[in-house]
Amino acid sequence: METEDTNQPEQTTNEIEELSISDKIVGVISEPSNLFAKLAFQKVKTTDWMLPILAMIVVSIIATFIYMSNPEIKLEMQQQQEKAMREQFDKMVESGQMTQQQVDEQLAKTSEMMNNPMFIYLFPSIGILIMTFVWFFVVVTIAFLIAKFVLKGDGGFMQAMSALGLPLYITVLQTIVLIILGLLMGKIITGLNPAALMGMDIKTLPGFLLSRLDVFAIWFYIVVGIAFAKMFKSDNVKKYVFTSIGIWLVFMFIIFGLAQISPIFGGMLR
Repeated sequence: METEDTNQPEQTTNEIEELSISDKIVGVISEPSNLFAKLAFQKVKTTDWMLPILAMIVVSIIATFIYMSNPEIKLEMQQQQEKAMREQFDKMVESGQMTQQQVDEQLAKTSEMMNNPMFIYLFPSIGILIMTFVWFFVVVTIAFLIAKFVLKGDGGFMQAMSALGLPLYITVLQTIVLIILGLLMGKIITGLNPAALMGMDIKTLPGFLLSRLDVFAIWFYIVVGIAFAKMFKSDNVKKYVFTSIGIWLVFMFIIFGLAQISPIFGGMLR
């Protein structure tokens, strides 16, 4: 079996029909290989990555409003935040950075803030907006460098933006599904995996390992691998898919290790 990369036959933009936004959404979900094989020979549009990012931001903000409007879920979120803060403060008390009195005062102030609409709705929305764009451009830069210089692909930065951007429609679908499940179950569901469904602590090794068996996450990174392979004109799709999943797992194991040292990183585990 041939394992070396081979360039796909050159095609002109005129030979491939223009795809609509709905075509791309359906293509990402149903036929990613066929979709990105076509897009590889078309000029990348800003909407290819901008619209999925905006859709993800909007759905995430809506999720925050829905969760905070549900008494059960709101209480759970507040308890999780308070637990994370207590863990961090306890370590600071042990190291002599804070006194127990200062901790109690800080927790009291935080409790008041959690009932403030600005803290509940505005600040999280702003955070989602900023962090989503930061995450996207950091990840797409790393992915581009790997695809271009490590995997020796034939593509540019705009192709990388499209290859990472369009699969975000899967994340949008995931968020919608998790919102529905969360409302039905009366609790926050962070993923469609055994750990989340069984309420396991993903800061423990068993919980973390089971959380990696996430249907949407695996689907997303497989499609990202396919997208980069096609956009960077490689026939060796498996190499890109394994690289995509491998980088995701390595990064998450690093975050898991850091979460054992500082609770701050625990919030990055999903």
